[in-house]
Amino acid sequence: MAKDQLFCFLDVLGFSNLVKTRGLASLYSDYRELLEAANKQDHEGLVFSSWQGTPYFGMEQLQSTYFSDTIAFWSPYHPRDLQSLCYSIMEVLCKAIEIGLPLRGSISVGEAILDKEKQHFVGKPIVSAADAEKAQKWIGVTLSKEFREPPFNGGFSAACFMPWERHLKDGGLSAVTPLALDYPRWWRQSRKNSIQEAISRLNTDPAFSKYYKNALDFADYSAANSQWWESHLSYIESQKNA
Repeated sequence: MAKDQLFCFLDVLGFSNLVKTRGLASLYSDYRELLEAANKQDHEGLVFSSWQGTPYFGMEQLQSTYFSDTIAFWSPYHPRDLQSLCYSIMEVLCKAIEIGLPLRGSISVGEAILDKEKQHFVGKPIVSAADAEKAQKWIGVTLSKEFREPPFNGGFSAACFMPWERHLKDGGLSAVTPLALDYPRWWRQSRKNSIQEAISRLNTDPAFSKYYKNALDFADYSAANSQWWESHLSYIESQKNA
C-alpha cells in the first residue's frame, strides 16, 4: 500500500575506479559497515533526538538496501522521522569518508511503495531523489524539490541542515530544496580529527577535484557559521516577536 515515505538515495563517487582498485569484496564489506552505522545513533544508552524542542527516546530503525553504486535508506514520513533520518545519514556520510567511500545524494519524500521483502520500489520520491543527486557536485546530501511544498516544507532542524547551493550544477536548483545536510557539524561533535584533512585524502582523481573542493568549502562554512540561523531574516523576525 502506498504511503508517504522519506527516501535517501546515495551514490558512490568514482565507483568504477573503486571496483578496480579495491575489489567487490571490499566494497561489499564497506556497504555493510555503512548500513550498520545508520542504525547505531546513540550515546550512553540515550538517543540524541528531539521534536519541537523536547528530547525523545528511541530512534526509528531505517530500512535499507544497496545495488551497484547505490545505497538507499527509507522510513515513513513524519517531521520527527526526518530528523532521525538526518542524524543517521550524517553518521553514514562521516563513516563513508573515514573508510574511503565518498557519497553524494539526496533525501526526497512522497507517496511510494517501498517493500524490501518483495523487492517492490515504486514512487515519485525515487525518481526525485535520483534527479536531485545528479544535480550536485560534491560529497554530501541535499533535500529534493518536494520539501519546498506543504505538507513537507517544515520540521527542519537547524542542527541538521544549512542553506547551501554553491555545490549545485547549472540548473540544479530546479531539482532540490537548497538545504544541505550539515554533516561537518556532526563530524565535529563525534570525531576529534579534522574533516578537512579526511576529505582531502580522498581527492585522488582529477575528474572529481571540484567535488572535493565544494565539500571542503562547505565544511569550512559550517565551522565558521555554527549558529547560522541567528543571521537568517526569519529567525530575526521571530525573536522580535518573542
